[in-house]
Amino acid sequence: MRTTAMRRGPSVALALLLSATSLGACSSGSTGSYCDALTTAEADWKDAGATLKDPAAAARFVATITQVEASAPEEVKADWASLHALVAKFTVDQPDLTALTKQMQGFESSAKRIETHAKETCGIDLGS
Repeated sequence: MRTTAMRRGPSVALALLLSATSLGACSSGSTGSYCDALTTAEADWKDAGATLKDPAAAARFVATITQVEASAPEEVKADWASLHALVAKFTVDQPDLTALTKQMQGFESSAKRIETHAKETCGIDLGS
């Protein structure tokens, strides 16, 4: 009986250790999935100005932003949501540029936080 208990003991300990390792990997993995999403979106980010001139391209850019936003860490999640709301307004044929100019000026600080975070967390330079 004691031998059976000892055999179970290491198995339980091993299962707990593997669970703890998996939980740690999830934490790193979430940053990893965010960085992967940023890497995929990097080309779209650099062509954003041209993308916003074409409603269909802007819609594709919104889809890309949605993927990044879904995996974004809490410290930049609201900034990605702000970008998402802004770019979504370019998916129509005649966006109201006067209203958008004001919103874009307010977005500058969010863009800076996104760029800084991407560089520091993932080594991706979205600003160039």
